[in-house]
Amino acid sequence: MPDDVHHITLRVSDLDRAREFYAGILGLEVDQDFPGRKLRLRFAGTATRLVLCPPLPGTPAGDRFTEQRIGLDHLAIGIGSRAGLDRMTAALRAAGVPVEVNHDALGNAIAHFRDPDNIQWELFEE
Repeated sequence: MPDDVHHITLRVSDLDRAREFYAGILGLEVDQDFPGRKLRLRFAGTATRLVLCPPLPGTPAGDRFTEQRIGLDHLAIGIGSRAGLDRMTAALRAAGVPVEVNHDALGNAIAHFRDPDNIQWELFEE
């Protein structure tokens, strides 16, 4: 049986821009850096890593993520409190990232936003 999610790998169009978003705005900790080739970040307090890689050869210029293809729809980060979710939402908005907040059927807040490559993320109040 699996114990946990070890890592998630995303192809990004610009590693420096992705670093600024994920480490600078979301606050993920840089775990390993392979300049120009790969960046590994860690979700604080967890074993789960987010690995960012540049596009593969042959990727069309200007390609962007869309959840309208088969595969990934979105990624969600659990946030332990409404105050924590509000702090993260404020940091995203301060950086100019559009964020939409709504609630699930149990009243938990969910903040929806997109990274610089249009990958859809959620902050989910647990």
